[in-house]
Amino acid sequence: MENTKEKKPFNPYEKRFVPKHDLVTLLIIAVVCFLHCCVISYFYEPFHFLSGGVTGISLLLNYLWKVPKWIVLIGLNIPIAIYGIKQQSWKFSLFSLFATLCYAVMFELPFMNRIAASSGLGENNALLSAIVGPAIVGITCALVVKRGASLGGIDVITVVLSHRTSIPAGSFNIVFNLIIMSCLIPSYGIETALLSMVAMFVTNTAYNFAMRGVNHNMTVFIISEEWDEIAPKVMQEMRRGVTYIHAEGAYTGQPRKLVYCIVKTTELAKLKKIVKDNDPKALFSIIETQEVVGRGFGAIN
Repeated sequence: MENTKEKKPFNPYEKRFVPKHDLVTLLIIAVVCFLHCCVISYFYEPFHFLSGGVTGISLLLNYLWKVPKWIVLIGLNIPIAIYGIKQQSWKFSLFSLFATLCYAVMFELPFMNRIAASSGLGENNALLSAIVGPAIVGITCALVVKRGASLGGIDVITVVLSHRTSIPAGSFNIVFNLIIMSCLIPSYGIETALLSMVAMFVTNTAYNFAMRGVNHNMTVFIISEEWDEIAPKVMQEMRRGVTYIHAEGAYTGQPRKLVYCIVKTTELAKLKKIVKDNDPKALFSIIETQEVVGRGFGAIN
């Protein structure tokens, strides 16, 4: 018999280096960093908007005192990277440092200045820039985080806090970024600061949406007298695990079993059909679930 090695699925929280998967992650980081630099040069810099985190600080100092962005990026990211090494794996920290270097190099590419100078999105381009650019940044940030990496800077801290508290990482950025963006008011006025805050809101919304995706996880409770018919069909036809929860009717006092399972949004129609075919009078409770980890859904961090 031939010995065939079973391919291991990608685990974004794998602490060991896996060359095949990690090279893809590095490539994604490089592409996302380049795209972010283009977006910032085209949508942010012409209107003196700020992005979040360390990049926002580098932009602020560049606007006010012409401090080169790469100096601030590298200088501030060193202590954050040290913190990341203590809290996370070496691989996570190396990914963050790689992203920092990509930002530092790509921001200084000669054609980035030409991109900023050529911005012309129409009469209402400031508001349009505060929506389109940040949406691109938020969505592409999620691509990196889903690979178990970060783009350096404040992202390192927010990802650590997100893993500890289960609060979306984008939410941790809000207070910090509001403080940074309020620094725009003395030099560029409250309108620019408010538009930067709009951009921050769009970025966080796009990021959280991309992290959750369109196909959400749903927790389903089925109360039916035909539980012994429904549960096996869910397991056989949908390949989803089912758990029985022993309960008791408050009015009748009769013992019964609840059918508990977790499915994707796109699987709800099939699940409803199975329930309806076996018990049209069944009580069907659907709860949208923020996150599911484990077999069949996602890797456990």
